[in-house]
Amino acid sequence: MSSLQNVIIITIGFLLSQVLIAAKVHVRVIGYVLGHSRTTTGGLLTATLLLSYGLSIFFSNTVVILAMLPVAKKLMSVFTETENRKILAALFYCALIFGANTGGMASLTSSFLNVYTTEIAHSQSLPGAEHLTFFSWFIAGIPASLTIVLAGRWILIANIPQGLEPSRLPSPKKSMPLPLAKPLAFFLANVGITIVLSACQFIFKPSPLFGSLNIIDILFIAYLAIFVTFSFVYPRKARTAKNVLKNIIFLTLFVTAFPVIFLSKTLEQLEARLRVPAGNICKALDRRLLGMINYFWERLFRERFANLSIHNFNSVLSINRIMLEIPWFGLFLMTVTVFLLLFLIYIGDNPATPGIDGWLFTTLARAGEALASFSVSLPLLFGGISLFTIFATEILNNTTVVSVLAAVILNLQSTFPYEQLLLLLLVSVSASCAYMSPIATPVNALAFGGLERLSIRTIIKLGLYMNLAAALLITSFFLLLFFFL
Repeated sequence: MSSLQNVIIITIGFLLSQVLIAAKVHVRVIGYVLGHSRTTTGGLLTATLLLSYGLSIFFSNTVVILAMLPVAKKLMSVFTETENRKILAALFYCALIFGANTGGMASLTSSFLNVYTTEIAHSQSLPGAEHLTFFSWFIAGIPASLTIVLAGRWILIANIPQGLEPSRLPSPKKSMPLPLAKPLAFFLANVGITIVLSACQFIFKPSPLFGSLNIIDILFIAYLAIFVTFSFVYPRKARTAKNVLKNIIFLTLFVTAFPVIFLSKTLEQLEARLRVPAGNICKALDRRLLGMINYFWERLFRERFANLSIHNFNSVLSINRIMLEIPWFGLFLMTVTVFLLLFLIYIGDNPATPGIDGWLFTTLARAGEALASFSVSLPLLFGGISLFTIFATEILNNTTVVSVLAAVILNLQSTFPYEQLLLLLLVSVSASCAYMSPIATPVNALAFGGLERLSIRTIIKLGLYMNLAAALLITSFFLLLFFFL
């Protein structure tokens, strides 16, 4: 039951990233990067790019952006020049999204599109779909994505303005060491568990034991339960029943309060970014929510919270801190984009027909069918679909683009055994490569919402170069993949 396993891997990846952040690993990494990387703009951009890429191999790339935004802001603070500030912000933005989007191609669970495409392949029983697991994707994805991220590094370095260099780096003697033995061991142990379980699913393909669940599914469920308990329930200090109860109630109260927190923080960031007057509403919501939480907490434990951002030092993770630190403006931008796209898709749709046949949807489908006519030439077929997918994703939601093109691909008459599967994977990977537009992918929207005063011209220029490089490299990789199948 690969879909269940994928959801569990993504959830554990998110929680694992939050555990590392709670352990101040990102602060230590910042100190290490500032003290040991090349004391140049290129060195800091390279460190941001590779760190974002490396984390996105193992975690969801949207999760990585949430974790990396504080790192990028801290690295930008060592620059005091104001003349090229917008370009500097755009360069770090590009380093983040180049790394996170590209790392999202390297493993099955790094991007929602990868999981979505895999589910389509499994549900349609495409030839070769049984070989699509976390393990197999990982083996093929690493070399392909690494070549793309190295191309991204070259593009970033080549476009640094002359004279834009950091001015407040620490001296080598005062640079922070990297005492990360325990966090690194914890990280590698959890990644190892995920890889071993996924490899067992890939190699042994166990039969179901209970309903549709096989032994690997059951082990994944147990793993998730243990990780959630460790993160939110297991006491960090005194291991008593009272502390366990306090952690359970703390988690329950703030999970219940999530809708109000979401509304309050979204309004707060809209006021900061778009000058929407909502400060009084935010304060009223926060005040009322804090009062309701204290009403229950005080009666149970004779304690009160001073504010909603209180840290629960009794557990490894504080669920409220996770909620409060999400860049809600980026999520708002994503939501608005999705609703706008849905509106455009349904323009011209005939309600009497079962499928969607609005003008935008049908135009995209016809373009995909036209590209499929290049099947007489594999380089033209792969290259055309890759380029079309990348640039279509710049203006449309990437899930929509994959959905439309997947329907076109599934209607093709295969001319070689794995044609449909390869084209479906090509579309999925290419849809993660839209680097120009801030709304092209969730990664772009979150990074754009988390950084301020960006040079849009720089983003578009560097994104265009990266789109073309990615299309060329992806086409080359899939041609190699075809000849080795």
